[in-house]
Amino acid sequence: MQCTSSQGWGRRAALLLVVGLLAACGALPLPNAEGAPAQPLFAVVNMNTPEEVARSFLDAWNTQSYEVMYALVHPLSQEQYPLERFKDRYAVAHNAMGFSGVTYTIEEVTQQGQSAAVRYNATLRSTSFENIVDPNRTMRLVQHGGAWRVAWSPLDILEGLSADVRVEVSNSFPPRANIYDRSGNLIVQQGGRTAWIAVIKQEMRNVDECITLLAEVLLRPRAEIARLFTNYNPDTWFHVGELDLDVLARYRDALDNTCGLGSSSSGFRKVGEYSTRAYWGVSAMTHVTGFIGRVPGDQLAVWQARGYQASDLIGLAGVEASYESVLAGKPNRTLRMIEGGGVVLRELGGTSGAPSAPIQLTIDRDLQYVTAKAMNDAFNYAQQNWASVATGAAAVVMDVNTGAILALHSFPTFDPSLFNPSNSYTDPLPLIAALNSNPRRPLANKAVAEQYTPGSVYKVFTALAVTDTGIWSPTTIFDCTLEWEGRKFGDTVALRQDWRVADNLPPAGEVRTAQALATSCNPFFWEMGGLMYQRDPNLLVRYSDLFGLGRSTGLTALGREVTGSVTVPRNASEAINNAIGQGDVQLTPLQLVSAVAAVANGGTLYQPYLVKQVGGFDGVEVIETIQPTVRTQIEVIDPRSFDVVREGMCLVTTDSTFGTAFRVFRNAPYSSCGKTGTAETGVRGSGSPPHAWYIAFAPAENPQIATVVVVTNSREGSEVAAPITRRILDFYFNARVEPFPKWWEEPYVPLQPPAGVAG
Repeated sequence: MQCTSSQGWGRRAALLLVVGLLAACGALPLPNAEGAPAQPLFAVVNMNTPEEVARSFLDAWNTQSYEVMYALVHPLSQEQYPLERFKDRYAVAHNAMGFSGVTYTIEEVTQQGQSAAVRYNATLRSTSFENIVDPNRTMRLVQHGGAWRVAWSPLDILEGLSADVRVEVSNSFPPRANIYDRSGNLIVQQGGRTAWIAVIKQEMRNVDECITLLAEVLLRPRAEIARLFTNYNPDTWFHVGELDLDVLARYRDALDNTCGLGSSSSGFRKVGEYSTRAYWGVSAMTHVTGFIGRVPGDQLAVWQARGYQASDLIGLAGVEASYESVLAGKPNRTLRMIEGGGVVLRELGGTSGAPSAPIQLTIDRDLQYVTAKAMNDAFNYAQQNWASVATGAAAVVMDVNTGAILALHSFPTFDPSLFNPSNSYTDPLPLIAALNSNPRRPLANKAVAEQYTPGSVYKVFTALAVTDTGIWSPTTIFDCTLEWEGRKFGDTVALRQDWRVADNLPPAGEVRTAQALATSCNPFFWEMGGLMYQRDPNLLVRYSDLFGLGRSTGLTALGREVTGSVTVPRNASEAINNAIGQGDVQLTPLQLVSAVAAVANGGTLYQPYLVKQVGGFDGVEVIETIQPTVRTQIEVIDPRSFDVVREGMCLVTTDSTFGTAFRVFRNAPYSSCGKTGTAETGVRGSGSPPHAWYIAFAPAENPQIATVVVVTNSREGSEVAAPITRRILDFYFNARVEPFPKWWEEPYVPLQPPAGVAG
């Protein structure tokens, strides 16, 4: 018999023919990369019978031991299917079906010369579908080198599978569910309407005024809009962003008059609507609701195991992500074998889905929008001043009697529809890339996922600790001078200066504890830090822990939450720094607002929560109602200690002599209590601007809400964070909106507080 070679033999029949010829001529060794004969890649004990080889192959398949399987494959099959291609064919099919193993029964073995056929029934176990029964299968084997080897083809994965046949899953999700605010107003609507706007510069009444207006309307930094405008010629039509229909209606006349949206001389359409997953207020809610987009490529295997395909849309952040299974429901899924032309050859299995369910949040839709707008307006108004150096901001508003989050905002924000393939942007990828490279980190949720030095807002808890332990009597007078020396405590800093030195202010003078808090007297709190360290280095940490500071609040609806840091001081200098919220103290805005709420309500530390109810809208029955949860009832603190601290916080806004935020709130028609904070952020002389903080509760007599505002790397808390808080409280109490300070329009002058100081 003459030995010949064969080319283009893709099917098993051709392989068997060639293998038979080669077997008659003598065994062929497995070639290596250079084409020279080599030993098999994986050592295998020779099996005496076709059945033994078949069982070994199927057992290895059950554990997905691809290398062991491949070593049992005939060299000619290996030549046509190199190891990586062999493994890939299995991986693609396994991912589609959710393969977790295989069981089998051998029915019959027939042998003719040097070839054999093993007939068996297989059941493929699946994590995504019911078991896939694949009966009456045949495994072909051929002798090679005195051993039986599998003449492998894709048919050994599934009966009927070949090079031009694919295993495919089709998903049919129910409509993604809506999200509502605390009053039942829509926040996110599936199939809702969103508007887009475009402009032509030469058709505007005033380009600069249009840029300013668009920045306000779109809740974007003015500089960002200005940069967009520089990319286009005066006669060029260009897209500028998306708007909620309510916001568009509110600003339509101004946009028509200033930006020329109502002009039709060019013939270009400048305003349009389309159906999508619509976010009320667009970017006002982004860090709460999150957004949806396609399954990330590096997470595909994880999502496929959950029944998703690469083309499916999933929640990528915020509530959209944390409540994905609720909002998306579960799809009806069908597993099919499909020929290249789209013909379904075989249906392998299917699963029934589950309906989606709407979610109601604790968020007040209007308060959330005002909070976002107050922050954006502040940055745009002060763009020549502190906003020119500020790196971001966050604000949180909480119900002091339940822990419900009424508003939560992180600045800067962005349009959530950028990540949804259904949007009005011509090319969103550069815009997404710009978000990732923006030094202000728009994608980060600064309210929960970043922590900052708190500065003087932390003095609230220092005052509580020294009052409650009796270290300092609330009525004892302390002389607050401009300088303080702490050698008696072991302080290594020769002389510390009060924050008033940097502001050219006179010393606060004689103060009680509440007044020291109101005037933010650093010498008083340095003294308290030294006294606490002498009494017990762990004392301030214990009191901080009572209020949840330096540890996670347990809020899971917004993704990753950082824990902050409140550490036991190692020496007197660290204790003195920590007492004014400097040193090793790092807190999140969410931790602080929760702690402020506990101060306001007299010692009940609630679990912050964002989801109020699952179901209950759109014809879906109520599935779950979330009730307020008390984390800690702080009974170890004397109520009179709370009174002292609350008195000090109320003096901040009402006392013309001591109140550091008196000028901001002096004409407010409502009562509120607060604390300013100006936190050093770098080494003395580094030029790093301080964080501006303001914490508050209101009204003073019967507190309803607690607020926290931080503007990172800006100026003093009374100068920056307090006016933004005023804007939020003005809305909450339906008061006339107070203008931002006029000096914000002036050029920026760096603030350089004395070393080791927080104001």
